Amino acid sequence: MKLPFVLSECRKTPQQQGQSLVEAVMVLPLMLLFGLLLAQLLYLWWAQQTLFVASQYAARVGAINHGEKQPMRVILAATMASLVPKDKDIESWQNILKSVAAQQLHGLKFANIEVIQPTDEMFSQFKERYYDSEAQQWIEEIPVDHYWARRRAADDEDAFVAATTLKIKVTWCLELKVPLADRVLAALAPSSARCQLAQQVTGDSFWPLTATAEHRMLSGYR
Repeated sequence: MKLPFVLSECRKTPQQQGQSLVEAVMVLPLMLLFGLLLAQLLYLWWAQQTLFVASQYAARVGAINHGEKQPMRVILAATMASLVPKDKDIESWQNILKSVAAQQLHGLKFANIEVIQPTDEMFSQFKERYYDSEAQQWIEEIPVDHYWARRRAADDEDAFVAATTLKIKVTWCLELKVPLADRVLAALAPSSARCQLAQQVTGDSFWPLTATAEHRMLSGYR
């Protein structure tokens, strides 16, 4: 049953064989590019999930540190360090420190944490001024843990809850590492001034990842 098929294949003219070769030459690069794009997209998906978790951690840390950005940046970089490839020749704790340091540096240059809430209007409405004996200076903050704070919550509960809920938006410029696919995706990437700056500084391609998170303040917001 297979003999006629084999004979027909053997009887291909040089023109037909040349056509098959041209088709193979055209299809193989497309298949290669598709595979590279798939690998890069899977990495993007993994990085986005990691950023979702990292932003939640950052919001929790900000909630107990008066909404200050520096502690949030530290925990953000520590969580995103899982994206950095590990060197098998180095001990695990050294790998961790190296990864965290690399992401901390990257975050300082090419990441941003924006406080969406409380807004300036909320701060003006609910702020209180008091003397911080530990810092030895006058402080303005939205309080969360004394009588007058609870009184305000009772008077205008919805507004006070919003003013004492920290909501952040994190932007992280992820370096695209897969050859060929990085250039294609860089051309399709959403506009981001910070990531464009990263590309100009390093010459590499980046994709802006974003995530939002919120947490009820556990310390006064300053």
